[in-house]
Amino acid sequence: MRALRYGPVVLMCGALLACGGKGGGSDHPPGPPIPVPSFVCVDAAPATDRVVLRCAGKVADDIWRIDVVAGVPTTSDDINGFRFDVTFDPQQLAFVPGSADKGDLLDRDGHTVLFAAALDPNDAGRLIVGLNRTGGTGIRGQAPNDLIMSFCLRALTGAPFGPLAPAFENARADDSSLQAIPEIGFDNDTLFLSVE
Repeated sequence: MRALRYGPVVLMCGALLACGGKGGGSDHPPGPPIPVPSFVCVDAAPATDRVVLRCAGKVADDIWRIDVVAGVPTTSDDINGFRFDVTFDPQQLAFVPGSADKGDLLDRDGHTVLFAAALDPNDAGRLIVGLNRTGGTGIRGQAPNDLIMSFCLRALTGAPFGPLAPAFENARADDSSLQAIPEIGFDNDTLFLSVE
């Protein structure tokens, strides 16, 4: 029986591969990497007395946390609450259930804030939000407490889309008499989401 000596051949092939030897591959250079779609958020800072949507951070590859913030300091010192809808394209974006959370603007002095945020049962592209201080007194928006509330949106497709601009509708800030505060407005087209 003849002994076969494969050991030196295996070691030689391993050394060639480890040292960058061609090892019998193609003479063509590798192609460019395959692009992976990315969920992107772009925003703008609020002006004084303006409420806007801001990109708070990417929670997952397909989820962005969105902040609703006020430009502070506010001229009004009697802000008692906010109510608004955030609308978005339900074919491309979805609200992440359980992601809505109140911010620190209304409760920085320790007052209790009533908070509710839910999808409209007849419109999957409409998040209805209401916040109100208890106790009947208002507050001034001051830095660093500019956050009204936050929520998450999920991209429903990996295919490119956008840019899409979620928008405010039926929006107002209320004073302690539950009257609209005319100095505080809501700006659309300050945040854009896309998959690129």
